[in-house]
Amino acid sequence: MTLDAFKDILFDRAKKEGFSEYEIYYVDGENFKISVYEKEIDQYSVNTKIGLSFRGLYHGKMGYAYTEILDNEAIELLIKNAKANAMAIENEDIEVIYGEKDTYAEVKGYNEALETVSVDEKIELALALEKNVHEQSDKVKGVEYCLVQSSKNSRRIINSKGLDVQYKSNGIAAVLIPIIQDGEKMITGEAFKVTNIFEEINPQQLAKEAVADALAYIGAEAVESGNYPIALRNDVAADLLATFSGIFSADNVQKGLSLLKGKMGKQIGSSKLTILDDPLLKNGICSTPFDDEGVATYTKTVVEKGRLHTFLYNLKTAMKDGVKTTGNASKSSYASPVDIAPTNFYIQPGEKSFEQLLKNLDDGILITQLQGMHSGTNAVTGDFSLAAKGFLVKKGKIKRPIEQITVSGNFFKVLENIEQVGADLKFGMPTGQGCFGSPTLLITQLSIAGK
Repeated sequence: MTLDAFKDILFDRAKKEGFSEYEIYYVDGENFKISVYEKEIDQYSVNTKIGLSFRGLYHGKMGYAYTEILDNEAIELLIKNAKANAMAIENEDIEVIYGEKDTYAEVKGYNEALETVSVDEKIELALALEKNVHEQSDKVKGVEYCLVQSSKNSRRIINSKGLDVQYKSNGIAAVLIPIIQDGEKMITGEAFKVTNIFEEINPQQLAKEAVADALAYIGAEAVESGNYPIALRNDVAADLLATFSGIFSADNVQKGLSLLKGKMGKQIGSSKLTILDDPLLKNGICSTPFDDEGVATYTKTVVEKGRLHTFLYNLKTAMKDGVKTTGNASKSSYASPVDIAPTNFYIQPGEKSFEQLLKNLDDGILITQLQGMHSGTNAVTGDFSLAAKGFLVKKGKIKRPIEQITVSGNFFKVLENIEQVGADLKFGMPTGQGCFGSPTLLITQLSIAGK
């Protein structure tokens, strides 16, 4: 059965069964993944994902149900399960189906040329990545991880209020983790590229970057414990922002799970700090013209020069606060309820180069890797204590690599103690809860546990 035919029957049944408003959310996509190890294909998978969720207002409560099959039996199950789900809800939260007539921005997230890239070409790319790693240095002893992954996704939302929107996107990623040997010690490096233009993945360049990252840590050792001025490299700062991004969710604020409650319009960070959520970002991997409730998205300043400007809202949380939604409704999968997530969420870059920031750091530590983001952080209090690697900086120059240290602090204090912001904005890998980016940041100080 076609989606449109399925929709017509389902909506007719929903109306007859007493649903006052109703909606379907449909996804159709494919994920391809290949990894290689020692010139052989290590893993290979092609997964097709098709799914439909139905939600509807039944006696004032929003019921959810989902299916992967579009047939008459599925329609009856959707109606039955959504009614049961609605009747089981005990909270008083008000949910609605979106029905306004929006104007949607043109977002180009789909590259037709990427769909013409064959499986053989992707395999050749993965093999070339591994081959180029070994050509970079005689210290390379192997590759821990060599992955090429591509995806294409189509998302469509149709509801009883006349909404019918659709968006297609695709992309490809390459991830490379080489292993080098320094005496009896094994050291890994990392490099990745995410794009929807196949030709932008240069195997030699990516291999060079990954191996250089590993070689840079030869001879690393700990430093004396103490409080140090810190430079958080762009990728590290982006990871930290991603880890604590939930503090900006209106849902968490309303539930008392964010210390930003009551801080709207107040200074929460340095005047150097501006945070944007930009779903319309050109070439942004997480760009989208509408959110998962069908609301038109727009670029918004979340924090402006350290002052909290807005939380991220979906329709339900916006109604609670008496404001307009920010278009940040999100479903982690077609079978999930509507939540909140950023899109392309990043710290606005400044004008200083990476070299200028190190010069201004003078004597301190450049943090280039954090480990244990899930176990070593408290998303509510903002506290973190994380294993780290990096470099000792003396008189504005990198002196030697550092490892076996733990960096501790508080994310809210980090925001307050940003002294300078670099120009080197970089986004990390998509997380499933948005894309996060940052330039390198100079922080007044953080606690380092070392020798």
